[in-house]
Amino acid sequence: MPTELVLLCDDEPSSQVIDEVGGRLLPGGALLEYGDGQVRQWVDQTGRAVLSVFAGRPVTVRADADRAVHGGTDQYSRWVDMTVPYGDARDGWALARALAAEVGGRVGQRG
Repeated sequence: MPTELVLLCDDEPSSQVIDEVGGRLLPGGALLEYGDGQVRQWVDQTGRAVLSVFAGRPVTVRADADRAVHGGTDQYSRWVDMTVPYGDARDGWALARALAAEVGGRVGQRG
């Protein structure tokens, strides 16, 4: 089963940011985009999907954000769903955490 993550932030990661951070963490990988950028997916050098990042939306229900990412979520205005595909989730989590750090957000497993 895929691992569902939530990134809370004010500025969601652009395709350029995902490409740069993904390239630093997993050299030789590539960014794929679907649906006019509504879904962006980083794949490693073998073509294995590592992390999918969906277009963000405003945080409208603060309690949902607090359940998704514990501790101090009230300062964030955007909710970005991400998934780590089936299999070993370590690379996907590492990329998700690096993206959160890059945009000044927080990431957690969706509950």
